[in-house]
Amino acid sequence: MIDYSSGVPVYRQVANAIRDDITAGRYRPGAWLPSEAQLAQMYEVGRDTVREALAYLRAEGRITTVRKRGSMVATEPTREAYEVLPGARVIARMPTPDERAELATPAELREFGGVPEGVPVLEIIPGARKHRRVLRSDQVELFVAEPFSKE
Repeated sequence: MIDYSSGVPVYRQVANAIRDDITAGRYRPGAWLPSEAQLAQMYEVGRDTVREALAYLRAEGRITTVRKRGSMVATEPTREAYEVLPGARVIARMPTPDERAELATPAELREFGGVPEGVPVLEIIPGARKHRRVLRSDQVELFVAEPFSKE
């Protein structure tokens, strides 16, 4: 299963295998993955390698991890359309601790203490002297408004 001579880092091979299992439906959205120890045994690698693989998948947004509970497959959220006006700037970044708490659902506050790790925010800056808006990137789909025409 793991090919040590492939030139692909072992943690990436483990992450690829877990991702393939998620895509194939072996682990469905909201389902808990096996423990780090079980994954290490399944792929015949060390727990540090499993932790790196899980961190890689977490950074992709494929899983979320709850301390002392494990990792679960992320659910595909419903996205709302958000109109960005011409001339506005959009910055993708990680949320501050306060934003993680403010933007979280009640269930996420209970489970994760805020927005799950690995979920970036989008900061919308509409223009000079206008208020910035911070949105969860996993809950919005941006579209650019048509510029005003002078007909």
